[in-house]
Amino acid sequence: MSRIHAYSILRASGAGVVQRLAQLLSSLITLPVALHTLGLGGFGVWGAATSLAWLSGLLTLGFGSALITLIPRSLATGQTLENRGYVTASLYGGATLAAALLLGGLAAIRLAGRPMPHGPFLVASVSLILNIPLSVSFELWLALQKGHIAAFWGTVQTVLSLGFIILGAVMGAGVTLMVAAIYGAMLLANAGSLTHVLYLHQHVRPFRRLDPQAMRTVLAQGGLLFGVTIAATCATAFDNVMALVWLGPAASAQMAVAMRVCITATGIVTAFTQPFWPSFAEAFAADDLRWARRMLRAGMAAVLALSIGGSGLLIAFGAPVLRWWLHQDLHISQALLWAMAAWITGSTLPNVPGALLNAALKLKPQILLLSLAAIASFGLKFLAAHAFGITGILLVTPALWLVAVAPVYIWLAWQTVTIPDR
Repeated sequence: MSRIHAYSILRASGAGVVQRLAQLLSSLITLPVALHTLGLGGFGVWGAATSLAWLSGLLTLGFGSALITLIPRSLATGQTLENRGYVTASLYGGATLAAALLLGGLAAIRLAGRPMPHGPFLVASVSLILNIPLSVSFELWLALQKGHIAAFWGTVQTVLSLGFIILGAVMGAGVTLMVAAIYGAMLLANAGSLTHVLYLHQHVRPFRRLDPQAMRTVLAQGGLLFGVTIAATCATAFDNVMALVWLGPAASAQMAVAMRVCITATGIVTAFTQPFWPSFAEAFAADDLRWARRMLRAGMAAVLALSIGGSGLLIAFGAPVLRWWLHQDLHISQALLWAMAAWITGSTLPNVPGALLNAALKLKPQILLLSLAAIASFGLKFLAAHAFGITGILLVTPALWLVAVAPVYIWLAWQTVTIPDR
């Protein structure tokens, strides 16, 4: 592996971080505009409907994620026909899943004897389903080690969303149209991205007919990657609900703000680390463990620098910035800011080792480890909530990640690049 590959990682990582920052800046405009246009009640519905967009990554069931490992390996060995089979399987699988969800939902409504639903949540649901095959484009660009182009199309989506929201505000649009503005931008950007990648790269264009062996390979790897995602998501997905049930609405509001900051920050770090995955896959195909070891060390050092630097800024300036952004004081304590900083650092530490393990197809150990951590977190969060409030709930995840998850991830990754057992 040469310096060109390291430069490719740096270029894609930098573009991903810029795209996430553009998304963050856009939200600073979008949220106040939507609130002013829709009012408090309408804004609540709009926020709930648009928040479902995070499901877009889960609904693919790993069809796209499998490509990030399969395509670089095939490129390294010159098996381009295999890549076309994998892309065909991913697109066919995504389209079949989308059709099944649409028809299944329609059949369930008819059997229940209820009228056809309408409004913002119908727009969100149908858009998420239609997006399943289109969203493969992001993973496809990443697999081709052109993550900077995927970041470009992510920025296009951000710009379209902002433009549509402003246009909706000028027109005095209602909640449904304002929800359609967000999901319409997503569909247009992903459709453009998929068209772009298939036009430029003939060696990944899908066949007309599906190869059963390619479909089995994509389903097997995609299913395991989906399991990793689900296990990781369960560790934090219910924190808002826990805060509401155990501590009340005020604590839930604080948790909502804290999680928004934490997820935004970790999303920026994740954008930086995603390009490591296909590069590690190519390194394993070329049997270049020395390069993989070097990039593992460099990537972890960069993640630590980013997370600790960002966490320091959060601790130093987080309270006044949050009051300015929210236009009210939710009484975010210094202890909670420290908990958020720990959450950001602990949650991102396994990113680069995780990318290496994904590339090496070490998926079952990740599922087991993350599932155990998620199960343990539920009981610990209950105890911590009653002892330390919202700060206690938030601290459980980084404590588990720093004490157990991250060390095991690092150990597994290092064993993978020092003991060739494949």
